[in-house]
Amino acid sequence: MVNPNILKAPELASYNVRGNQPALGVDKLCYLTDTISDNGMWEEINPLESKLPTFMFQLAIVLFVTRLCLLLLKPLRQPHFAAELLAGILVGSTAIASEFARKHIPVLGSVFSASRIMMMETVGNLGLIFHVFLVGLEMDLRALTSVGPKALGIGISGALFPFFFGASLYTFIAEYPENFRWGCLYWGVALSVTGLPVIAEIFAKLKLLHSEIGRIAMSSALVNDISSRVLLVFSLAVTSSSSSTYLSLFSVLFFIIFSVFVIRPAILWMLRKSTREGEDYSEATICAILTMVLACGLITDMCGVSSVFGAFVFGLIIPSHVLGHRFVLMVQGFVSDLLLPLYYASLGMRTHLGGISREDMLMMVLISLLSFIPKIVCTLAMSYFYRISLHEGFTLGILMNTKGLVAVMAMSLGRDHTVMNDDGFAIMLFTIFFMTIVTSPIVNFLYRRTKKFLPSQHRVLQNLKPDSELRILTCIHEVQTAAGITALLEISHASRRSPICIFALQLMQLKKHTTALLIVHGAGGTSSESYRRADGQIDQLITTFNNLEHQSPMISVQLLTAISPYGTMHEDICSLAEEKQVTLIILPFHKRQTIHNNMEEMNPAYKDVNNSTLESAPCAVGILVDRGFGTLLTSKIDDGNTRSCRIAMIFIGGRDDREALTYALRMARHPKVALIVLRFILDKTSAQNDDADIFLTMEGEDEKKVDDHFVNEFRLKVQNDDSVVYTEQMSSNGAETVKTIRSLGQDFDLYVVGRGLSFFSPLKGGLDEWSDCPELGSIGDLLLTSDFSSTASILVVQHHAELNPGSST
Repeated sequence: MVNPNILKAPELASYNVRGNQPALGVDKLCYLTDTISDNGMWEEINPLESKLPTFMFQLAIVLFVTRLCLLLLKPLRQPHFAAELLAGILVGSTAIASEFARKHIPVLGSVFSASRIMMMETVGNLGLIFHVFLVGLEMDLRALTSVGPKALGIGISGALFPFFFGASLYTFIAEYPENFRWGCLYWGVALSVTGLPVIAEIFAKLKLLHSEIGRIAMSSALVNDISSRVLLVFSLAVTSSSSSTYLSLFSVLFFIIFSVFVIRPAILWMLRKSTREGEDYSEATICAILTMVLACGLITDMCGVSSVFGAFVFGLIIPSHVLGHRFVLMVQGFVSDLLLPLYYASLGMRTHLGGISREDMLMMVLISLLSFIPKIVCTLAMSYFYRISLHEGFTLGILMNTKGLVAVMAMSLGRDHTVMNDDGFAIMLFTIFFMTIVTSPIVNFLYRRTKKFLPSQHRVLQNLKPDSELRILTCIHEVQTAAGITALLEISHASRRSPICIFALQLMQLKKHTTALLIVHGAGGTSSESYRRADGQIDQLITTFNNLEHQSPMISVQLLTAISPYGTMHEDICSLAEEKQVTLIILPFHKRQTIHNNMEEMNPAYKDVNNSTLESAPCAVGILVDRGFGTLLTSKIDDGNTRSCRIAMIFIGGRDDREALTYALRMARHPKVALIVLRFILDKTSAQNDDADIFLTMEGEDEKKVDDHFVNEFRLKVQNDDSVVYTEQMSSNGAETVKTIRSLGQDFDLYVVGRGLSFFSPLKGGLDEWSDCPELGSIGDLLLTSDFSSTASILVVQHHAELNPGSST
């Protein structure tokens, strides 16, 4: 039956403001300390005797140590969880708040005394509740419907077998009193957990997003995460009260059903009524959601299960795209970066590692090594059953041993329920930390890159056979750039003889707690992703590329999303191009056109991504400067006129220009495209500087012979093609080249040029020195300048990186 005293005030000893017990007949007061005036250091009163200054001092120390650990572990590619847990251990009774430090440093003795950590622990647990709510909000259970049998088997077996192994290990390592016997359940839960966000972060840093093992590991970790939480709820119900275990389980089950069928529709109705489409949520709506998080936590706590479970369920029943990405970022920064470190610090206050003997430390290391066995064994067994290679099976076993916040939370709850003593808590906390920090180096060793992105001579447009499939990787940062890229792909002349396979890669910056890293979106508008941008970019991209496939039957599109830091985003691009055997990478320029025909910068990081990709790409690369090309091309194709899209190709010479001319010729095969090729020839008789002498070296003459041979073959191919016009223009220096280009007029929709940064020619003399955007080359940068009259879009093409030693910018 329900406890009749559940809502009654507790009978506690009461004191007045002076700390004395009140006399008979006097109202009781529950204020335990004397009042202190807030006059700071100007009076003979210690500010640290007040709770608020003490808490602020604690918060400053915890945040400083946490940021220091994050900075030190970042070069080692360790996840945030490992750094935050290490910071909590250092702040706790092991180092800063140890008995030795508090004895010799009076300030620490006052700040971290036993009576002063109550507020820090309370605020830390509040941060944990909201953090778990965000984790549930970001988790999409629809991904479970697309989990294959491999991931399902590895995930479930990786939760059950380690659970029984951990419970048995707890029972046999030492003899605990009768009231500590149920601590085996929490050891089992800690070993069964696989940290899904931590695995996601490790894969991002090790650049294994596009591998098959990455997809299996992420799916298995999702299944394991759900299974481990179920085992944790079971353990909490058992240890709360042996006589009310079934009542706790049934009440939790009823709460889940009530949340799905009552709370979820009510929340969605409230959000629809209180917010118009396209507007942000009001303060009242956000306050109501955060209040419901605490209310759900209170309900599950009253049911005999931790309040953390209620917050997680509440986040799980709300679709993440409903609240929006901005809501998650707004709450996440305050909760995860400011409040959650206090929770790790409160764990550290309970962990006493400083006084451990050498024998006990060896025992802790031995237990940590033994804890790897169950997940490796069951993963290898599942790998053998599903015919996964031994190497990948062992790597999956190591990855499934990665721990996260759920494992730490299980140990803390076991300590709170007084079913685990200090030694058992400290041993398993050390085991969790050890298993997490060794995972990244081991996986990096097993999957270290044995080669760089070496360009292949068969991965450029010039060497592509006429009857071969053209594979193009398009990169998209913002959905506004998709229109120009799809227009360029549409006129790339996909035919039955030479179809085009497009890999459309949406690039997104990796956030701290992102759980989805590589997402392959299904055809027909369906997707299997577990992460959605609230602004609907993925849906818009799916619609855009589905329309492209519908208009051009010989074009096939596979849409992917890669999430990684901007500093290593080019590695994702190059590794995917290597894996998919791509011939051409198309990148959007880092600036976009405004309504006043000016170019404004979208994000400075986009430029760094483009430069890094140009330096290490294994194939040809094109940078598209979109100045309304998508909208203009659509209107011209719809008007019914033939050859309505006019393209100009400017040929100076060199490998990049030959690659650009090859792509321009392919576009000229499209029935709506008219191509004009303007080749500049060096006028040796008029050249008045030493540039011509430098150009007429052996290397320059060899390059010119290759150009002449290539252009002659081009002219032979188009001699009967009325859609292609070839002209030559004599020039002796860069000034004459600029003058001729200016005279072309504004009657073009697209300019195609080679980057030509590694090719020196007097025809470009002086232009390279004045270039503001080296990634566009001298001619591309010239066409982009504000004093150039044309507003046509520009495509700059580069041959693969190895043959462009000057590509470094």
